Amino acid sequence: MAAALQIWSHTFARSFDALPPNWHDAVRRSVDDMGARLGNFPHCRLKGRPEFRLRVGNYRVLYEFDISLGRIYLHYVGHRREIYRML
Repeated sequence: MAAALQIWSHTFARSFDALPPNWHDAVRRSVDDMGARLGNFPHCRLKGRPEFRLRVGNYRVLYEFDISLGRIYLHYVGHRREIYRML
């Protein structure tokens, strides 16, 4: 199976650009890895929310996905102290 299509929200794109530059590659690699094995990736759902979280060091990526369409909908990225306050 090919890697999943990543669909970035405007919020995700803005917060990704605001990340420290040394974290850009780490976040991209983690999301790409998740997309490459979307069907058997260990997704962790947030309690009481439709989103899932991906841990990248001290940063979190909040996303949803559709395995049948092969898509990842990226909603937010930010430091773990601040990301859950946005919800």
